Amino acid sequence: MKKLILIFTLLLSACSSLPATTSNQQAETAAQPQAPAATPVSMATSIFERVPAPELTQVDMLDEQNGWAQAEGLVLRTEDGGETWLDVTPQNMPNDPAYAESYFLNEKTGWILLEDVDKPSYGTIYRTTDGGVNWLWKNTPFGRSEIGFLDVEHGYALTDLGSAAGSMGVAIWQTENGGKDFDRVFLHEPGFDDSLPFSGIKNGITFIDPQHGWVAGSVPEDGRIWLYRTKDGGFSWEAQDLPLPSGYESYQASADAPLFFDNGVGMLPVHLRGEESGTLFYRTTDSGETWTATLPVPMRGRYALASADEIILWDGSARFFSSADGGETWDMNATDWQPRDSLRKLDFVSASLGWALADEELYRTQDGGLTWEKLGE
Repeated sequence: MKKLILIFTLLLSACSSLPATTSNQQAETAAQPQAPAATPVSMATSIFERVPAPELTQVDMLDEQNGWAQAEGLVLRTEDGGETWLDVTPQNMPNDPAYAESYFLNEKTGWILLEDVDKPSYGTIYRTTDGGVNWLWKNTPFGRSEIGFLDVEHGYALTDLGSAAGSMGVAIWQTENGGKDFDRVFLHEPGFDDSLPFSGIKNGITFIDPQHGWVAGSVPEDGRIWLYRTKDGGFSWEAQDLPLPSGYESYQASADAPLFFDNGVGMLPVHLRGEESGTLFYRTTDSGETWTATLPVPMRGRYALASADEIILWDGSARFFSSADGGETWDMNATDWQPRDSLRKLDFVSASLGWALADEELYRTQDGGLTWEKLGE
């Protein structure tokens, strides 16, 4: 549900040496998977080994059948809705991809960013455009960062430079050639008064085109939503002031990066903390120029936006909330499975079909979350 991108120049031969992640390598290198020891799953994926019941740490489903996942030592892909997983791990990865930052544009194209364990301010980014058959890697001038891509050429990264006392410094990077090169467009430096303030914890970043983007976050201040936007590719920023709804003016808010759909429609998720916990979605229909608050929900938890209208919100308890009109109204529903605090991720591709990751196990619902089945058994 999300989605953004990089292009690497294919070399004529695969490289079997370990990436030199302690330097800013200039040449891209290809990495290919080893021959499988297991029976091929299908002709289309005959070079991949099937991994039975992997203990997943991250999952990203793209449609009813196709998705990507990460596990200890593994990068995985599914073509059957998570029933089975194929090992598409690049060779000679310098460290474990289980919790690495990643972004997957479609069933063929994706990126994995690994920070250098010895020099965390540097990293290595891997990219595939053929579903994991071949991977290209390139050293990056930043380590663990949130990454995203608009298409196969335009992407961005938000790097955490350190936080303390409700403040957080960041660097912002842009690529125009699929990740072959990243240019730094913003940097917090001591003594400089920046348009994107040092104060505030930055929760995420989103761009809708190379020029227009948002950084969302939080500050320990009642009644304030921390949201800044850029109109020049990240060089300068301005605040977007959004009032909290009546009755919530004294609450503290923490915003996640907005999610955008077609025709300028977008949703800004906001977590509320006050007399009771809650979640609120702001909606835009003009590509983020203006935002309107929808109906707050008395629950803080994981959420999934299957579309601009279909939202599922759940904290892992016996009941969850769903909306079919973009948050204007909500239904409270009972569910037959309660993962509670172990719920890591919700991922829905329609109002009825979705997945939940809990305790490193994947579950699927086909009735909007009322009942769940464990996959991979």
